[in-house]
Amino acid sequence: MSKKIFKTQEIKIAVLAIVSLALIVWGINFLKGKNIFKKQFTYYGIFEETSGLMPANTVYINGVNVGIVDKIALFGSQNEKVIVTFTVNKKVKIPKNSQIRIVSPGIVGSMQLECVLGDASTFFTNGDTLFGYVQPGMLANVDVIKNNLDTIIRSLKNIIQDGSLQASLQNINSTTDKLDSIMYSGQIENILADIKNFTNTIKSNDSEFDSIIKNVNQFSGTLKNADIPKTLEDLSGRLKQLENILTKIENGEGTLGKLNTNDTLYQNLQHSIGNLDELIKDIKANPKRYLNVTVFGGKKK
Repeated sequence: MSKKIFKTQEIKIAVLAIVSLALIVWGINFLKGKNIFKKQFTYYGIFEETSGLMPANTVYINGVNVGIVDKIALFGSQNEKVIVTFTVNKKVKIPKNSQIRIVSPGIVGSMQLECVLGDASTFFTNGDTLFGYVQPGMLANVDVIKNNLDTIIRSLKNIIQDGSLQASLQNINSTTDKLDSIMYSGQIENILADIKNFTNTIKSNDSEFDSIIKNVNQFSGTLKNADIPKTLEDLSGRLKQLENILTKIENGEGTLGKLNTNDTLYQNLQHSIGNLDELIKDIKANPKRYLNVTVFGGKKK
């Protein structure tokens, strides 16, 4: 009887140990974010670097927690890559043109692995590998802002030291003083009065302006109704005729052409014109030499 009791106690202790061990394993996985009672697929991600991603960090798709990072290790013949092992709920379908990226949720908070879904009709299966990248986070933007602020501060310091800022302030003060003097001297009021007078002049001469506008409209209508293409065609024809005449003159055709190309003819003509001019001058100076006629019709010898 005592032996049976002893065996029963051993069985109870063994069962209790097994249950305790199972609870411990479940608790550890629960703290890591794993659910051993859910079926999951294991995937691998290849990165150049992981920017602080750690095991037990969460995996998100569209902001929803779908998995967890299991392991991170160096990869490649020279350890030039990093391989990230992560698990995702089996029910979540990941298209084959999807990507994974490491993102930072903010200044405070751990890094996350995010899956950017593609639109392929086929899906990754258990054990497949995805290629990923690191998305610059808020900390990177903070560094950029800090660098920009440092540059601005150095520029302001240089401006203050070389006197440019002081000179600019003096120019502003001088401009303000000039504006004040203009305001108090009445120049602004005079300008406004001139504008008002000009406006009144326009209003009092509405009929003249209307007439000018009508004339402009009539002129525009005349231009619109004119046969501009025909006029240009006629002008082009006249220019073509003039071009032909000039070509003939240049080639020595016609009287003008011969005068243009025959130097001897030109010189003879010029010589004849000179002789004729001298004859006319002599006739004017000595008319009796050429008009020697008597009253009775006789001619002196």
